Amino acid sequence: MRTRTILAIGALVASLAGACARVVAQSPATIQAPAKAAPSATRTFEAQWWNDAIGYEIFVRSFKDSSTGPLANDGVGDLRGLIDSLDYLNDNDPSTDTDLGINLIWLMPIMESPSYHGYDITDYRTIDREYGTNDDFRELVQNCHARGIRVVIDHVLNHCSWEHPWFKDSRDPGSSKRDWFIWSIEDPGWKGLWNQPVWHHTDKGFYYGMFWKGMPDLNYRNADVTREIEEITRYWLHDYDVDGLRLDAIRHLIEDGQTQENTPETHAWLKGFNAFCKSVRPDSLTIGEVWSPTSEASKYIPDELDMVFEFQLADATLQSIVSRDATKLRGALYGVLRSYPRNQFSNFLTNHDMNRVMSVLKGDETGARLAAAIMLLGPGMPFLYYGEEIGLSGEKPDERIRTPMPWTGGETLGFTSATLWQTPQPDYAIRNIARQASDPASLLNWYKKLIRVRSANATLRRGDTRLVGTADPRILALERSLESESLLVVVNLGDEPIRDGVLRDPDARLARYSSSIDMLTSTPHTGQSLTTAKAVVPIAVLEPRRVYLLKPTP
Repeated sequence: MRTRTILAIGALVASLAGACARVVAQSPATIQAPAKAAPSATRTFEAQWWNDAIGYEIFVRSFKDSSTGPLANDGVGDLRGLIDSLDYLNDNDPSTDTDLGINLIWLMPIMESPSYHGYDITDYRTIDREYGTNDDFRELVQNCHARGIRVVIDHVLNHCSWEHPWFKDSRDPGSSKRDWFIWSIEDPGWKGLWNQPVWHHTDKGFYYGMFWKGMPDLNYRNADVTREIEEITRYWLHDYDVDGLRLDAIRHLIEDGQTQENTPETHAWLKGFNAFCKSVRPDSLTIGEVWSPTSEASKYIPDELDMVFEFQLADATLQSIVSRDATKLRGALYGVLRSYPRNQFSNFLTNHDMNRVMSVLKGDETGARLAAAIMLLGPGMPFLYYGEEIGLSGEKPDERIRTPMPWTGGETLGFTSATLWQTPQPDYAIRNIARQASDPASLLNWYKKLIRVRSANATLRRGDTRLVGTADPRILALERSLESESLLVVVNLGDEPIRDGVLRDPDARLARYSSSIDMLTSTPHTGQSLTTAKAVVPIAVLEPRRVYLLKPTP
């Protein structure tokens, strides 16, 4: 195993990622769920294949070490280990319920890099030697497609590694690559968004790097850079049949002086790049990391990106579960439903830059079940972070939120027979796949149930979403509808039962739910329609910390 840059870079990137997380969210005091139900999106959009997808983010290094071949049992996950584990993700047999049931994977960076995380690339066309070969990757894509799994790769456009030959050449002021990066003879003196140094000194001048000196930013005002990146993009979309690209740190692509995010030039460049991707592969997906409030992130959709990850909604979901109060979540959903074309965003809980769900919730498994249900029964395309389905814990620094997947409760987790590249989380004896797969009441089997319900129901995947008003801050209620079908998602976030939980129904759309069945438990419910009050009570008693998926019955 090669020595990787982990500690110094990891600590610095972790601190910057933490700063990224401090998005200024719209206050619930400013954006409240209205008394009347809010319509889904003011901008219509035709559903695409990704609206039927359930995504799964994988850090290859931490997913599974291969057991045979040249990289076998070296303590590091690799592509062959992932190929051997595809049955866990999707066994391509609708009659079984042993697989997780996802149908899209996003691979964190897999190209050559000097670091453990891979976000500083030295060769954009070659698979990292610790993960395997380009032929291994081609085989992975073919195996995934045979199972109906789409493959999305991390595309790191904002910067490369300072060890990349491009940057090494650019250090010479006379090099043709000099203008591929952003150089200044003098130190401009200003800092980044998190007060971090962004101008880095060499004996040939100062260069700009938003995240770290080892990650110099590419200069997209140079048309040669754009052309090269387009050819790299063609290589993966066309030659390797990749289905889509997750665009890293995309809001920082082109700075305008001290304005270092969401600039008009960034929007303009992405519009052209998105069109290029569609010219290579018309059905390719572009999904961007735009770690900004909904009001900014939604501006990239649909002409510049197909989707963005909804960070404000993710934060509000977990905060509302912790507080037992749906106010912030309702406010975030109201903003989302007004801002995006129908379902053209990713609904997720955490990712590789954030403390894991189970750690945010301080071990509260009931809260984790609620979070999973809100994500998988709600609008947008859901994305799981590997291990989330078993309640894998982890808090920063970054290495500790990217630890090896516990396949079993053994000392090396069923991940490898060698020393693990990173120490496992201390609860692996309980939070592992083998143990939870055999327990019908486990968090893993709850995820499987939710995924199967969503996969079987177009209303949940593609339907409109209406936020239903209620005076009780503990209740979240969403009406999902598609054509003639309607479903009602009701969540009690509180610790106590709610009797006669009233949902506002000014248009008498919910009267049908006076008789319904819960699709998660097959339990029938009888409520009452309060016609004169323009309201409905769908369930006489909402049990504490419980989610219901109601379908009206005659």
